[in-house]
Amino acid sequence: LPILAQISALELHIWGARQDRLEQPERLVFDLDPDEALPFSDVVRAAEYIRDRLKRAGLQSFPLLTGGKGIHVVAPIARTRTWDDAKTFCHGVALEAAASQPDHFVAQASKAKRKGRIFIDWLRNERGSTAIAPFSPRRRPNAPVATPVSWTELPDIETSAAFSLKTIGARLSKLRADPWKGYAKASRQRLTNAAIAAVGQD
Repeated sequence: LPILAQISALELHIWGARQDRLEQPERLVFDLDPDEALPFSDVVRAAEYIRDRLKRAGLQSFPLLTGGKGIHVVAPIARTRTWDDAKTFCHGVALEAAASQPDHFVAQASKAKRKGRIFIDWLRNERGSTAIAPFSPRRRPNAPVATPVSWTELPDIETSAAFSLKTIGARLSKLRADPWKGYAKASRQRLTNAAIAAVGQD
């Protein structure tokens, strides 16, 4: 952290793996990136859709306000799979969502195709890709902070930039429970061969 401060680093983007086992990801990240014209409530419903789809695969997930426009749905996994496994599963989930609800979702990064829809960015699950770290500030007006929230409180939040450097301390002091309670236990859950094979088969 002192080194980051010395080079004036503001945003912290992290890999989905730890240094001691770089070839085995420890989490899946679905980055829900909406067309700017969409209300945040649509992004919340999209996050709940992904949450429910992951439940069917036996995976518990956790929402992260990105501090930008969207939400990351993060599912910790045991470090037993390859990056290709993670990418295959996440790409499949994104394609499945886009096929079942083409008016709401798109699985391609094209800005033109994203109009009026939410891009399910599955590319965060490639080797070397990064995603914003929890509690990282963002280089945006008012210095919003990427903030872990619970599924219970998410429907009452009005924007992904709900918390800033000025307000995050007050939020943390008022919390009665960890919004990501159970994350450590969930890090033992497995992305199974059956879950990967079932993508697109429901």
